[in-house]
Amino acid sequence: MLTSCLSFRDIEVKDFTINNVSMQGTKIVADFSAMVNNPNRAFVIQSAGGDLSQGEEAFAHGQLLQPLTIPGKSEQLCSGQLQITIQDLFTALRMGADYRSWDVESFLFTGDVHVRAAWAKKRFSYKNMPISQLINSLR
Repeated sequence: MLTSCLSFRDIEVKDFTINNVSMQGTKIVADFSAMVNNPNRAFVIQSAGGDLSQGEEAFAHGQLLQPLTIPGKSEQLCSGQLQITIQDLFTALRMGADYRSWDVESFLFTGDVHVRAAWAKKRFSYKNMPISQLINSLR
């Protein structure tokens, strides 16, 4: 448990932004950034991955490409990359080619997020978690 060195309730994520998107066939790589206010000790999101769905059927699999370090006792801009592999091309085409027009509030995430702080490790598992609530659920 990470309770002695890290309280997720105190972490605030602001201004999550997709900065760049590149597509190669059914793979999408999205560069993102977010301002993170972490009054606790630094921690690392070792890995995160799972399925994205809109309704019952998963249409894509997403994963963090590299571990993401969240600096401690500061407010800093953190950035990383997500890779999304489209599994159901029909659903993706129905949503439209312009990712900015997607209703991401309706996306659901089923998967795991692995976090490490010093020597402690924690795994968060989710099933059909709305993307809009995913970050808040870590608190």
